[in-house]
Order: sequence, then C-alpha cells, then structure tokens
Amino acid sequence: MLENAVKHPCSPLRVAIIGARGIPANYGGFDTLVEELSAGLVRDYGQEVTVYCRSDYYETHPPFVSGVRCIYIPSTRIKGFESLFHTFCCSVHALFRPFDVYFVVDPGNAPVVILLKLMGKKTAIHTDGLGWQRTKWGNLARRYYRWVEWLAARGVKNIVTDNPAMLEYYRREYAADSICIAYGSEDRYGVEPAVYEELALVPEGYLLVVARLERENNTDVVIREYVASEVEMPLIVVGDAPYGDEYLKELKQLSNDRVKFAGRINDQGRLNALYRGAYLYLHGHEVGGTNPSLLRAMGLGAVPVAVDVDFNRHVVGEQGFFFRKDPGDLARLLHRLAEASGELAGIRSIVGEWTRNRYSWSDVVTRYAGYFQELAGK
Repeated sequence: MLENAVKHPCSPLRVAIIGARGIPANYGGFDTLVEELSAGLVRDYGQEVTVYCRSDYYETHPPFVSGVRCIYIPSTRIKGFESLFHTFCCSVHALFRPFDVYFVVDPGNAPVVILLKLMGKKTAIHTDGLGWQRTKWGNLARRYYRWVEWLAARGVKNIVTDNPAMLEYYRREYAADSICIAYGSEDRYGVEPAVYEELALVPEGYLLVVARLERENNTDVVIREYVASEVEMPLIVVGDAPYGDEYLKELKQLSNDRVKFAGRINDQGRLNALYRGAYLYLHGHEVGGTNPSLLRAMGLGAVPVAVDVDFNRHVVGEQGFFFRKDPGDLARLLHRLAEASGELAGIRSIVGEWTRNRYSWSDVVTRYAGYFQELAGK
C-alpha cells in the first residue's frame, strides 16, 4: 500500500475517471473528489485526464473543464441502477482508448471494473462507505452492496478508502489492504453573505444541518433532539429528499416553528456562508467514510457536533463534540452548548486552520498522482 506519494517528477499518464455524475461537481462527495482530483492532476502534474459525465445532469457540454477532457454519455435515472448502467456504457467507450489508468468511483460499479481488469486494464476503485447499511435501499440492493464490497476486495484489489475506519474495515472483513486517501476541505467558491438576509439569519445565531434527507443521515434524530432541547436559536436544514418525500413529511411533523427547511442550495458561495456563520454544525451521517460536507464545514470554521461513530471521530478529533442517538443525549448537549459561547469561540478560532492543514486538496492530488504512477508501472 502506498503511504507517501512523491510529488515530482511524474511520468505523463492518461487517466480515465468513471462513475461520478461529472464535473463541475453538482451533487455529492464523489463529484467533488473527481473535480478537484482531475483538475489537480492536469494542473500540477501535466496528466491527460478524462472524466466521463452524465449528459442529462448538465445544460451545456463543454469539451474541457479546468483543462480536463469531458465526455458526456446519457444516463437512465433509475434508482439503484443509474450509476452501474452509466459506468458500463462509459467503460465500453473508454475500453478502446489508450488510457494508462482507469479510476472508478462507487463500489457498486465493481462488476464493471472486473470487466476492465479482465481486458488487461490497470484499474482502481474507490469504496466510499458502507452502502449495504443505507436504509434507502431495499433488501436486494443491500445484498448487492455487500457482495460488491467482497468483489472489490477480492477481485479488483486496487481499492481506495477515504477514512482509517474504512481501511480497518476492509482489513478486518476481507483481509484486504487499501490506500487511504481522504478528501480536501477547501473549495474555490468563496463566501456569499447575502444568504443571511435572504433567510433572516444572524451569523453565529443559528444551528445548521446540511444533508441529503435520508434516514441514515439521522436528520430525524437531530430535529427531535433540537426540539426537545428548547434551544431558541433556529435550526436551518439544507438538503433535499431525492428518493421521495415521505421522510421529508416525517421531518416536518417532528419540527417546531424554529426549524427552517431551506431545501437544496446549489449556490456554493451561499452554502459556504451558512457553514461559516453557524453557531454549531450538526452532523448525523453515520455510514459513510470521510464526509465532504463535514470537512467543508470545519474548514470554514464551523464547530461540529457529530454522531458518535468511528468515521466521524477520525475526522473531528478534539475539534468538536459527539452525540449518541439515545433519546435525550443530543438535547442535553445542545442545551449545554447554547450557553457555552466562550468555549465554542476557542474552538472556532482554530478549527478552520487545523482542518485545512490536515485535509488539503494539494496533498490529496499528490497521493493519487503517486498511486496512479504505481498502478501504471511508471
């Protein structure tokens, strides 16, 4: 397993990145990783990088974004099938092009990576988190995600994890090693403070949740405990419910008039302002690895309050607080922290720099550049 990548020199490589929605990033963590990684490999190492994009997610289809070649292929928006179908189509397209490395994100795409490997291609796959624990999937999909974990570990073998807890999970469950490369915390979108006026907010006068509204992200726990805490600062919930609105209806039933649902915010400068101005950032994600929204919040100086799982402990360290899902635990913590502005000011003064130093996109790109060199045998 590669522990330290050497930054210069690197042999020119032709890298295909497949499995995300594409760039510019417009949805989730994989897209952000692909955008920052591909642009960094081109900018810092002179690599020829091609990103395969889902054409229906973009109104325009420029051939290059930040020096990265983009190839657009239609997808079919069928829950649980979209990524695998699109990855297969992209891989067929990429198979007959002279790429040195094929990097595929999402463990659900492992069967396609096996096909590329059988064709003699140098492949690697990003494992993300524990997809089989996501409650949005039915029993069949959960069994599938459990199977592709095994397939990635036993068949692909060249696997990338993004959190030490995921690295240990693959060692423990499959006796499989991986290279562990997290995400960066910085972004290039700036801060747009007009959002405070738009949402009638006072900086450091509200609590914030940013999440897809799915059960494994525990937004229901956060809202229930917030209401029980009787904290007067409003709770702002940013995110949509991409797989149906039943859970959203449940969340609204749990809420009181201080819970404000802002929906999905695509303007990244406005979202950054919400992170920076939050009194606390509440993070209920528990089945992923290193969560990009948690890193982004901390990089912008937000004090995190995260559900107590190994993934989050590896990211937050001593720079925040943790809660259990037991009734009353988060409520008590919120009640205490609402009166602890001095304690939080001390954390807020260091958490941004601490996070940016520890989770730098430049370091991430360097690690991947060295790893791809090893895969390509150059």
